[in-house]
Amino acid sequence: MKTRFAVILLALNAAALAAGYAYFSKATAKRVEAAGEAARAEVAALKEEAARAPKTRSVVVYRTNAFNWSQLESTDYKEYIANLRAVGCPESTIKDIILADVMHLYALRRGKYYHNGREFKFWETNEKRHLKQAQLEEREKALAEIDKELPAVLRELLGINYEREVNKYFVDAEEEDNRLAFLSEEKRSAALALREKFEGEREKAKWSHADAAAMKKIDAEQEAAFGELLTGDEKEQYELSMSPIADRLRAQLVGFNPSEAEFKDLFQREKAVEEQFAYQDQNDPTVQANKAAAEQAAMEAFKGTLPADRQAQLNLSSDPEYQNLATLSEQFDLPAETSGTLLDMRKTAEDERQQLLADKSIPPDRLADALKAIQTETEKAARQALGEQAYQQYSQTATWIKNLGSN
Repeated sequence: MKTRFAVILLALNAAALAAGYAYFSKATAKRVEAAGEAARAEVAALKEEAARAPKTRSVVVYRTNAFNWSQLESTDYKEYIANLRAVGCPESTIKDIILADVMHLYALRRGKYYHNGREFKFWETNEKRHLKQAQLEEREKALAEIDKELPAVLRELLGINYEREVNKYFVDAEEEDNRLAFLSEEKRSAALALREKFEGEREKAKWSHADAAAMKKIDAEQEAAFGELLTGDEKEQYELSMSPIADRLRAQLVGFNPSEAEFKDLFQREKAVEEQFAYQDQNDPTVQANKAAAEQAAMEAFKGTLPADRQAQLNLSSDPEYQNLATLSEQFDLPAETSGTLLDMRKTAEDERQQLLADKSIPPDRLADALKAIQTETEKAARQALGEQAYQQYSQTATWIKNLGSN
């Protein structure tokens, strides 16, 4: 592709210099079909999802001080609401109970469509985690159905406006379970509880402007607590899966495709830098400069462990254009070399354009035609490399192609 494309542009350039004249010869989004069950049918479906205690046939109100929650629960939401009202539960409390329950069920349903079906691997960078195009289309259809059902259900049950309540409930409820699937459910819950505990202590310390010694003490206590809860391997994988350093690397290394060993190596180097500067003033320009230098040194040391071809790929991953193309290629299942092909294509086309612009002997009208020809041929080659659907998405931000035809 690269050789053929370069030959074509060279021919265009030669034609412009000799004769100065040459001629060369969105996908719309699918409308999501309206779908959704009637509110009464959805309430019936929610009976099965709720998995509550066996349905009670009648409401029993005891006239003693003893109270058991099972007196009120029902597998039918309307009956459940009636039971709550029968014992004098305030309407605002009924709303909170039912709304939280229903919204949780729908959050779980929505969350299922935000995973790409791949097992979480901490060394895989973000483009691998993105949904495929077919999955995105499936998700949009499924979410459209949910968005039809949920407002009707909440209106039927509680008489409330869905739009005012929805945002705080629509989260990916399974993300942390997915990341920590290597832990037992008991350890997973305990680890997340520890994280919340020490994050809270750290925030309080910052609010009170605690000194470095106090922050070190919190970190040491957290380290000890996780050491007691998790084995050495579990603790390492927890950090690789959950830490901000690992999240940053997964975004930073898009297109590099690190192996598990490579990711671990770089993570440990970055972690060492973070620990070195953890208790220094991050707003101090000198500290900032020293930390940036240490990070650069860590990256260069890591590069030194790689063969030449992997070093080149790591260098490419620092290019936002390459990262964008790598993500696009993964989304549309394009060949691995597509990102490099497009970057080579861009360089060839822009070099040819500069040569034409540098030749002052070409008449303006002929120069304009030659530049337009380069743009047209580049668009054609890019469409061929990416496919129509991916090209339409790429072209929204690829202003360099349009710029080829401008003087």
